Amino acid sequence: MRELLYTLINFGVTKSLTSHEKRRVRTVNLLNLVITFFLLVGLINYFILKTEYNFLAFFIFLILTASSSILNKLNLTHLGSLLFTINVNFEIFYINTLYPSEVGSYLYYYPLIVSVVLLSNPQTRDKFALTHFITSILFFVCIFFIEIPQWQIHTLSVENINIMWKLNVVISSVVTATIVYFLARLISGQNQEILVQNNNLILSQKKLNESLKEKEILLAELHHRVKNNLAIISGLLNLQESSTENIETKQFLGDSKNRINSMALVHKMLYENIDLKSIDLKKYINDLVYELFNSYHLISTVKINQEVDSVVLSVNKSIPLGLVLNEIVTNSIKYVFSQPNDKNGVFDIRLKLDQEFVNIVIKDNGKGFPVDYNQENSKFSLGIFLIKSLIEQIDGKVTFSNENGAKIEFSFPTN
Repeated sequence: MRELLYTLINFGVTKSLTSHEKRRVRTVNLLNLVITFFLLVGLINYFILKTEYNFLAFFIFLILTASSSILNKLNLTHLGSLLFTINVNFEIFYINTLYPSEVGSYLYYYPLIVSVVLLSNPQTRDKFALTHFITSILFFVCIFFIEIPQWQIHTLSVENINIMWKLNVVISSVVTATIVYFLARLISGQNQEILVQNNNLILSQKKLNESLKEKEILLAELHHRVKNNLAIISGLLNLQESSTENIETKQFLGDSKNRINSMALVHKMLYENIDLKSIDLKKYINDLVYELFNSYHLISTVKINQEVDSVVLSVNKSIPLGLVLNEIVTNSIKYVFSQPNDKNGVFDIRLKLDQEFVNIVIKDNGKGFPVDYNQENSKFSLGIFLIKSLIEQIDGKVTFSNENGAKIEFSFPTN
């Protein structure tokens, strides 16, 4: 019997429903069982008290009650709840119209009002619970102002009225107490379900945090190893550069070493950063420019002007940008500041963040680009070719011009 009751109450409850929706479906099913019980109790008046009874109304109400639970089963919980509200209010209104007020049929409004608590969601403004409550109040008021003579039973004796009064008092009290009991059980069960869900979420979050921490450690170790491997390659190139006397070979090896160092600097800053996936562009530019000029022993002879906004950039754009900056700075050092007759070198770099775009302007005070330089000729030099290719890789645009020296302007989106 208990299993049958549990099955009927959980009719239409699915895992996809929220905790409150599950409680509402269970509540409507429970109250539909109570309504069915009321309808069956009404038969007592016919078989025991030998009063008149409308079997057509009995079957209509029974069908509506079953339809409400079926709608819940079809995941139409709002329609099922609405049908329940209309059905139960009309049933109580019909009973109060059927019998004189002395029998106390209006007492059944007490468990009906209590059911609002079961159906409402205290965490939100529950429109259905408000509709249920207002509908119940309206029907309750109607029983005192609306009379339908053709529905009324006039054959009740005083003795039958007294019996029905006592019976209605007992039944309404028992039903109210039953609803309150199930209310406590359902809320307790819902709270337990929420506690279990919270505990599962806490455990899942803990496992997720542990997994994330492990991945962060592995990622930091990866960046560290990449940086060390690049440092080893740079060291090998340095040894190779020292062992050769060919000037072109030395220059080629030196340029390759600087490019590798610019990438190694990105990985160094990545594993030093907390989020392991972005770098501070302002600090990166400062470190890169300092290391390049210092490697050529020009840090004290060239005036470096930096005006750089703070920008956080992802690794996908940091490495190409680092190579671009390396090529531009290296070209200025080789063709301007390393010349014997250059004593007043000035190197300017400005970076401005304009909404979602980074704008960079780099200038030196050398001779500038050749007059016949063709920007469309990508084979002009390997350095220029790399600058163009890498800026296209980060969805940027670049222009070359002369303004009291060479001037390179480029911009790219941050995302």
